[in-house]
Amino acid sequence: MIVYYDSYCKICTNSSTIWKRLDWRNKLTFDSFRNMKDYPLEMEKSLHVKYNNRWYKGYSAIIQIAKVLPLLWILVPFMYIFKFIGLGDTIYKLVANNRKLVPVNQCADGESCQINPHSR
Repeated sequence: MIVYYDSYCKICTNSSTIWKRLDWRNKLTFDSFRNMKDYPLEMEKSLHVKYNNRWYKGYSAIIQIAKVLPLLWILVPFMYIFKFIGLGDTIYKLVANNRKLVPVNQCADGESCQINPHSR
């Protein structure tokens, strides 16, 4: 399973770090979609997971991740209930739409980042 997360998003990077620690069976591979040359713009809006040649996004992606992490298996039935009643997707979209993006460490090696003193 490949998890495509947003490395500009602190929530996304923190979630990825936690999932890496829980992945003792090495079932997950993580990559920031920002490392891709041409990525679908939809990736800027939600987490994407590719698993068994299928794509999952948003809350459905989180369910897929939970299904491969044994410590999260207990949550999976509740996650499906939340999905069924629409609460999971609603909460996911609320968080995703209100997250802060900070492009940290995005300058090329050997270059300094330019800061425009007149921008706000």
